[in-house]
Amino acid sequence: MPARTARRYTAWMTKRRAWLGSLLAGFAGVAALVAFAPDAEACGAAYPGGPVMCDSPRRNADGTRTDKPAGDEGAALGPPIAHLSASYGYTSTTILFGSGRRADLTRHAVFGQLQLPLTRSGAVTGLVGAGGIAGGELIHGAARDTIGPGFSGAIGVAGRVYDGKGLLPFLQLTATLSVTHMGTRTDDLGTRTDGTRSPTGASSPKFTAGDLRVGFIAGKTFGDVFTPYVTARAFGGPLAWHFDGDAVTGTDLYKYQAGGGLSLALFQRRLDVFAEGIAVGERGVAAGVGTTFF
Repeated sequence: MPARTARRYTAWMTKRRAWLGSLLAGFAGVAALVAFAPDAEACGAAYPGGPVMCDSPRRNADGTRTDKPAGDEGAALGPPIAHLSASYGYTSTTILFGSGRRADLTRHAVFGQLQLPLTRSGAVTGLVGAGGIAGGELIHGAARDTIGPGFSGAIGVAGRVYDGKGLLPFLQLTATLSVTHMGTRTDDLGTRTDGTRSPTGASSPKFTAGDLRVGFIAGKTFGDVFTPYVTARAFGGPLAWHFDGDAVTGTDLYKYQAGGGLSLALFQRRLDVFAEGIAVGERGVAAGVGTTFF
């Protein structure tokens, strides 16, 4: 095997092992906590690979469940204290850098977060989370730059504006602010967009982006377990990178996304899992697992 091919294969295997290790460790850590009393209801990603927004059952001012009759075993449970989750996401989009320059971005990320109620009823919650960028590519013309490793952090708020009584769905509004910083690397020859080579060979410019995202999740819970939902989000924010050696700023071509997902509350609500697919705008898939503490 040629030396350059061997190096690429070794780097590829190292990134994949790191990604799998991070994902399995995060999921195992959350799963180990499910012995505590949980009560999560519907969960979905704020964006593929980003913070997970979970919605807990509504509560009265004294902390009792609004959806349970007095005397029911679950009626007297206090408000949720914290929801912990781990998720994975894949994102595919296009970045515009001006003057006709653009790049197609794909990204794999893992994310962990803590979500806390901001009101006693649990109708409004805040979140803080952080994660790692495990891999991906930035493709522009003949150039195929690799992505990773990197870091992403986020804060956000979510609030249910309608409980979904009767046949109507619930409606939850979400807002998140996130920052991502990750490494990128050209190939060994420093191939540029037009196919020419950089006289200095390979380079490793950093990629930094900010993102403000607002959206909604609408769905319906059946049997306290099964929650299909639809979601739509709008977002925007600047990013900085070096395109063919030139310092540039850019933004997303698609500043919206729409899709749907499914959330399940399992093992007497001790574990919640979700999967989500986004087919319109910024495309992606996400999956996560979590548990709620009291």
